[in-house]
Amino acid sequence: MMDETSGGGPVERQAKEPVLGRRQFLIAGSGAIAGWAVSATRATWAQGKFAGQKVVFASWGGIYQEASKKGYCDSFAAKSGATVVQDGPVDYAKLRTMIQNGPPAWDVVDVTIDFLYNAARDGLFERIDTSIVDTKLLPPKYVHEYGIANIVWSYNIAFSTQAFADGKHPKTWAEFLDLEKFPGRRALRDRVNPMLEIALLADGVPFEGLYPLDVDRALKRLEPFKRNAVWWTTNSQSQQLMIDGECTLGILNNGRIYDAVQKGAKIGIEWAQNLQSVDYLVVPKGSKAKDAAMGLVAEMMLPDNQATVSNIMPLAPTNPQAFRLIKKEVAPWLSTEPANLAQGFPINEDYWRDNYKALAERWVAWKLA
Repeated sequence: MMDETSGGGPVERQAKEPVLGRRQFLIAGSGAIAGWAVSATRATWAQGKFAGQKVVFASWGGIYQEASKKGYCDSFAAKSGATVVQDGPVDYAKLRTMIQNGPPAWDVVDVTIDFLYNAARDGLFERIDTSIVDTKLLPPKYVHEYGIANIVWSYNIAFSTQAFADGKHPKTWAEFLDLEKFPGRRALRDRVNPMLEIALLADGVPFEGLYPLDVDRALKRLEPFKRNAVWWTTNSQSQQLMIDGECTLGILNNGRIYDAVQKGAKIGIEWAQNLQSVDYLVVPKGSKAKDAAMGLVAEMMLPDNQATVSNIMPLAPTNPQAFRLIKKEVAPWLSTEPANLAQGFPINEDYWRDNYKALAERWVAWKLA
């Protein structure tokens, strides 16, 4: 990740800190770097410090939002006296409009890293208040001057174990997009990222050669799916498409596949060629409960709280101390598990910071053409 402090870039690294590659960036967050010094302090609030204040937390709905409520919001409310209201799913166009027309209805929002980069550059977020948020709890790779990372996750191939039994499911993105060999409806992400990466991987481009993306080649590879795919816009929707059997194959994040399996769905996960990313917590510019919102962000960094979320839905924590609290049966589902990490590749968010807006517009035009 970049080290600049202007234009929405991550906070400056300490002078002696080694610069890590993209894979090491994710490994660092998983606690795999031995001897990482992490503050053991907890966010503590004077009884009733934010009593009478309301903080609206916007996230992605479903089990993830339920896990976040239990792991973060309830404990913060009990300590601080604030009322935490749940809202969502997150809609970036809606969030931009809220902030531009101010004051926003949301006070803390869970966003993807590419949106963080773009919106921070546009001045849409409050700077993280380090007098409230102890950023030393996390590796510097997960600290941005306008956002704090809370989960590491991945896009994976999800498949119906009834339609594809005995390991005969697609194991690469090329097979996933092979309608002849693997018939059936696909649940595809209605978003330029990661669809361009997936299309290029399916077309034979190696991980190391993905960026800069060959957009024309990617859209051409996706053309056969434009009319017949089931496009999803929220994670809850993607999960339901597979649970209901409307689709036999899908692009889902690892946590949603896990949750569906726990609920009895006949769904499997493929880790080959998984695409890894990170979510961040931000406070929209002009929040009427800015200090309390920062307090909630601080609460979301604590290791036991992050572990609570991960044990409900296996999205990897960003506080290395949380890993010791992860249940044994959950650990293999984390995208940062060494075996899973080795098969995947992190989405290049530097590329998307510079290209997302233009390519998102092109994506919409392509779908409508």
